[in-house]
Order: sequence, then structure tokens, then C-alpha cells
Amino acid sequence: MLARLPFLQLGLLALGAVALPSRELVERATGACHALSAALPEHVFWPNSSQYLNQSQDVWSQTCVKTPLCVFEPSTVDALSQGIKLIHDAKSQFAFRSGGHMPVPGAQSLNDGVMISASLFNTNNLSADGKIASVGPGQTWQDVYEFLAPHGLAVNGGRFPSVGVGGLLVGGGMGYFSGSQGWAADNMVGCQVVLWNGTILELTNDAQDPHADLAWALKGGSNLFGLVTRFDIRTFPVTSAFGGLTVWSNEAGPDVLASLTNYMAPGGGVDDPNVHIDVFAGLSITNGTPTLSYYNIALYPGSQAGPTALENFTAIPADMTLSNGVALHDSWTEVPQQLDSFSTRANRNLFYAISFQATEETINLYNKTIIDNAVSMLSDVEGLNTYAVYQPVSKEYLQASKDRGGNVLGLDPDVDGTFIAGIILSMWEKAEDDDKVLEFSRTSAQQIRAQTEALGLYNKFTYLGDSAQGQTPFENYAGGKNVPKLKAIRERYDPEGFLEKYLHRGFQLT
Repeated sequence: MLARLPFLQLGLLALGAVALPSRELVERATGACHALSAALPEHVFWPNSSQYLNQSQDVWSQTCVKTPLCVFEPSTVDALSQGIKLIHDAKSQFAFRSGGHMPVPGAQSLNDGVMISASLFNTNNLSADGKIASVGPGQTWQDVYEFLAPHGLAVNGGRFPSVGVGGLLVGGGMGYFSGSQGWAADNMVGCQVVLWNGTILELTNDAQDPHADLAWALKGGSNLFGLVTRFDIRTFPVTSAFGGLTVWSNEAGPDVLASLTNYMAPGGGVDDPNVHIDVFAGLSITNGTPTLSYYNIALYPGSQAGPTALENFTAIPADMTLSNGVALHDSWTEVPQQLDSFSTRANRNLFYAISFQATEETINLYNKTIIDNAVSMLSDVEGLNTYAVYQPVSKEYLQASKDRGGNVLGLDPDVDGTFIAGIILSMWEKAEDDDKVLEFSRTSAQQIRAQTEALGLYNKFTYLGDSAQGQTPFENYAGGKNVPKLKAIRERYDPEGFLEKYLHRGFQLT
């Protein structure tokens, strides 16, 4: 039955907001907006105002643009605290948007409710010893990187310029430095969070902290527990780096996939904690004609040109290269800057997560399944670009995470080892094709799962940050063992269940 539900209805199911007649939803939200406007007039924006339009439409995927009854844009934690109390008193639906990158409808905005924008929580500060960066959730990672780069420092955050700070961190977060640093959330040493009743808490990782359980839950548990207004993150020294974006023609496909196969084998590069790659095959269809290209985003910090870990890719013949940004860069931040073309907010976008152990057979069947299905199922979709994305997760990556205390995702380096966290990523133009793209993604993932399960190489891990509406990432974290713990934490900090009932979000705990 679930497989037949349309795109928008699946999105609503994922939100988990309380079911009420639309008239009552509007009445409650209208009351909340008027209460906010009376108490905090400089922070509330109504439809047709320029700030309302800027904030309500400032999301990465056009599938997620909604029409809230008002936008609440607090500039201080006290204003957010006061505002959430008013929303609570009105029993209104609301959504919380930080960077707006998650392409799940309803995750950051909504109809018939209050959209809270974190855009003004955009400051960056560095501790006196340079070891901790305190960053606001309402900015992109490129903003943070450019703040830290003059200090010769970095943090492990998002890889693309358009990725927001808040959603990535509370979702776990894959980064350029994950091989040595683990998930982005693993370097969080503290944060400031506003609870359902306006209570403001300062959290740390310290086991003696009375709220250490909440600090853990926010490392991969998404925004189900509170609204984070500041993250305190460990820094580390990075200046120059070798890497960049390479694009190859279709003819290079066998070489690229063979390079990835060799890279994922023991000693092939993946076990070097300093290396990062993202390989993907990209299919575009214009007027029914498909064009296939291959890509790799590579980064290796330091001043070494052509490190051994990347030699499989740097050895691919130049005559099959369409563009090559790989070089030794004075600042490592030049690598994410090369990805700006993927950051446009004019498209409709969808992620679909699927994971598997990497062998020559699984790497090739993953690519073939996605590309073949896209050609057969989406050839009439205007402006289509579909990508079969390979994201290596190494044993060293997971060990670095474990060494930092672990997180909600619950991956074990000795059990889960090295694998591919894949994304079926699609971009297109028209709303009328939304259901078709979702069905293609679901079908492709089901086929990949069936094929990899038959080989004994399927991995149940479903990364929340790359999941689509209808997927259930939490039930696969630590084999589902973390769900009862997360529910207990939620009940401790939100005994009324207000956030569960009224906060629109990407995914539920069940």
C-alpha cells in the first residue's frame, strides 16, 4: 500500500504532525502568527512581503517550497524561546529551517503553519586557543570554512557549498575529513538548544553533564528533541590540499568503476584516513537523448601532489577527461568551491539512500540498474539529471567515530567495516514528474537491494541525510537498538509530546 502513495502524501506521512481538520490547523496557525507578531513584530513576516518570500523559498529543492501562514525569523535565542512558547500555547504546526538542504517535502517548511527560519543564527566564533569553533545553524558550510581558513583551521562538515550547518550536524554528516574525524557530529563538543517549552539548555559531551543524553541524541537524531541554535565543534589544522572535481566522458566509465573497485579493496586507498572521494555516474536526458558522464570529487589534505591513495583515478587517460579541477590548492576550500554548479536552488531534487558492500559486481550492478531504469522510466522528464552516487565509508572512518564516543547512527567498525553508502540522486524541473521520479528511485533501490542481498553484500544502513520520504533510517541504526533509547530521551525532554505532534520534520523514530 505504501508504495502506491503519491509523493506529497508520503511527505506528509514522514512529518508525523498531529492530524487535524484543515480549518482548525489554519485557525491555530493564524493565532500563533498573530501572537508572534504582537510580541515580536520585527521577527514576523506575512505573505507577499519580500522577507516572507525570501525565507519561505530559500530551500535547495523546489519540491520543498511551501506556503506557511507566516515566517518567524528570530535573531536571538531569547526571541526563539519566547516564540516557541507562543507556538506551543496556540498548539500550532510549525517547521524549523536552518540551511534548507534536505530534499524531503515538509522537513523545513509547511502549509497552514509557522515556518521558523534560523537564517539569523549565522555567527561564527573561535575559542582563544583555536580548538573550538562555535557556529550558527542558519548558514552554509562554505561560510564556516571561509571563516576558519585564515586561521589555518577546518572542521568536518558538508562537502557541497549549499549544504546547511544545522541539518547536516543533527543528521550525522559526511565530510571531506571523515576518514580521520568520523561523522561531522562526532566532533560536536557542545551545543545550545531550545526545548518545546522555550527552555534554553547548554549541553556538553561531559558524562557528568545532566543533559549528556540529549547531547548524544542530537548527534544523528535530527531535530526531534529541540531546536539547536549553536554548535561547538572541534577544529583541526588544514591549509593546502590536493584534489578537485574531475569529469570524464561516457567512454571512461569502465576505467572509473574499475578505479573505484581497486580503491575500495584493502590497500587500494580507502583505508588511508586522509583521503576523500565521491564517485558518481551522471545521466542527463535532453529531448529524449541520454548523455552519460562520470565524476569524482577528491581531496587529500597537505602539500603532496598526486598521493598514492588517488593514483587509480589520476591515471585515467586524459583524452577521456571533459574537465579537471584536480590540482594542489593553496587552500583546501577551493575544492568545495568547484561544486557550486550543483548548488542551484532552481531544481526539484530527490535523494534515495541504499548501501552495500563494495565489490566489482556490486559497483557495476548499482550503476547499471540506476542508469538503465532512468533511461526507461524517466526519458520524458524535462531537465532530468540522475546520479548514481558512491560514498565510501571505511573502517577507519567508523573507528574515528567510535574513538570520539559514537553517535545515534550506531555503526561499528568491526561489524560494519568498509562499505558504500549510495545515493540515487535526481534533479528535474516540473512538479508533474515528482511521483514518477520517486517511483523510479524506489524501484531502483528495491532492485539493488534484491541483487546485493542475493550476493550476501547488502547493508541495511540507511543514512538519514540521504533518505527520501517513505524511508525509515532510524530502524536501521544499530539494528534498531537505538530507537527505544531515543524515545526515552524524547519523553524526558518533551513529556507532552509537543514536537512529535506539531513539528514538521523529515523522519519519525518509528
